[in-house]
Amino acid sequence: MKTYRTFGPLGLIVLIFGVLAGSITGTWTSFYVLAHVILGGMMLGLYLFTHVDTLRDTVSGRQAKYGTNAVVYTLLTLGVIVAVNYVAAQREWRVDLTEEGIFSLAPQTVQLLESLDGEVMVTGFYREGEGGATGDLLESYRAASALFDFEMVDPDKRPELAEQYEISQYGTLHIAAGEDITRITEVSEEQLTNTLMRLTAAQRRVIYYLTGHGEPDITDSSNVGGMGIAASALENEGYDVRPLALAGLPDVPADADLLMVVAPERPVLEQEIAAIDRFIARGGKTLMMVDPQRGDEFRPLLASRGVTLGDDIVIEQFVQLFAGAQLGVEPIITDYGTHPITAGFSERTIFNMARSITLSAEAPAGIDLQELARTSASPNSWGETDIQRLFESGEVQEDEGDLAGPIVVAAAATIGRDALQWTASAVASAPADAEVVQADLAAGAEAPLDLEGRLVIVGDSEWANNRYIGNFFNRDLFLNAVTWLAGEEEMISIRPRQTRSSSVMLTQQESTAVFYLTVLLLPELVLFGGMFVFLGRRNR
Repeated sequence: MKTYRTFGPLGLIVLIFGVLAGSITGTWTSFYVLAHVILGGMMLGLYLFTHVDTLRDTVSGRQAKYGTNAVVYTLLTLGVIVAVNYVAAQREWRVDLTEEGIFSLAPQTVQLLESLDGEVMVTGFYREGEGGATGDLLESYRAASALFDFEMVDPDKRPELAEQYEISQYGTLHIAAGEDITRITEVSEEQLTNTLMRLTAAQRRVIYYLTGHGEPDITDSSNVGGMGIAASALENEGYDVRPLALAGLPDVPADADLLMVVAPERPVLEQEIAAIDRFIARGGKTLMMVDPQRGDEFRPLLASRGVTLGDDIVIEQFVQLFAGAQLGVEPIITDYGTHPITAGFSERTIFNMARSITLSAEAPAGIDLQELARTSASPNSWGETDIQRLFESGEVQEDEGDLAGPIVVAAAATIGRDALQWTASAVASAPADAEVVQADLAAGAEAPLDLEGRLVIVGDSEWANNRYIGNFFNRDLFLNAVTWLAGEEEMISIRPRQTRSSSVMLTQQESTAVFYLTVLLLPELVLFGGMFVFLGRRNR
């Protein structure tokens, strides 16, 4: 009688893969599952029927003892593995082994989660089998804070919950922080963190953007010269950005947390300069970007605080492939000063047509001046003072009157309490209807002990416009400057680089075919091939 010796191991493989396919897919009536279960059962049946005597001897002989020992050791090993995994699941420990830490939360996110004072619940609405990356991201948030929790929901299985939360599309996160609720569909660490910042912030800080003098459009996100992308980044960080036509107002609005003055093409009126000066003098926070050959009206205001704008354009040497060393007006900055804005900042930023900024060797009393960004040393960079020759011929050379590198292109000033004009005379000099101080300030009143003014000056505006803000780490430097000015140093950090993966949209049938091919058929064929090789060598 034919023994069907090979039917035993082969039938077992076929049967196992049939059971695995049915268990994973939940479909026991598919052709693959039925064919494997039936064929595997028949092959095993034939093998057992033709090997009854052999099996009886095996069970009662010496091999049974060895087989029993093997089974016991296997079970013990599996038990140890299960126990280790159970303990690991109860005491979670996470480590990111990637060089750039792309699977770790940014310091900004960790600080935000650690500062939560109320519970945050996120509900993700994804179809079954989708949203794996989002789940991993939310799990990282939950691991960083006991007040953060999430749940993944299939809206097809729980339509009542989707209707209750007003979910209209797959891939939506419903975020609830106390009574504040919002929804996002573009899920990333940056977007989620910024949303949490907005929801948990006690009050949105207000940024006023000076307009009316040809400044770049703060609402324009399409043209390269606009500032719309910068404004969107600020709004994502939890700020409220508003245009300010200061010429028609007596003073900077009292609710201004920060004032931005960016590259006015036409001169700012004298009364506007006076209003900005008063705003800074009483502890206001200001970001000024002044391009070359413009902004002379700001010189007295800045000079009184130890800052001088250069009448030049920064030239820096760079190396071009196949052309060697070249000179250009787009300095790439890698050298930064010691300041909270640039703490730990070692990445490149790029500027365009920048002017030099000179800080007084002896700063005015009560004012602390710090360099933020500077070019490389001479002769690799200098401040070109012959601007007419630069524009007419495009030729430059370092002359005796030029400012030698390194050139400061961005600086910060901290104006201490003693240097602020928080006195009755300062109040009296303001317009009568200007809400610049509290009503209870009388003659001889003193400024709050923790009051200080902050000022950031940049000799270029294009580094933060739509064209340049996405280059290198310009966006990080810009946001860090605003964050420091707003008094939120704890939120300053280098935002992580986003990794974008390419995706392919598959139909349900295509996804099933890929699953069967890669998870079942290919491993099954490999096992078949190995089994035939083993049996062939054994029969030699």
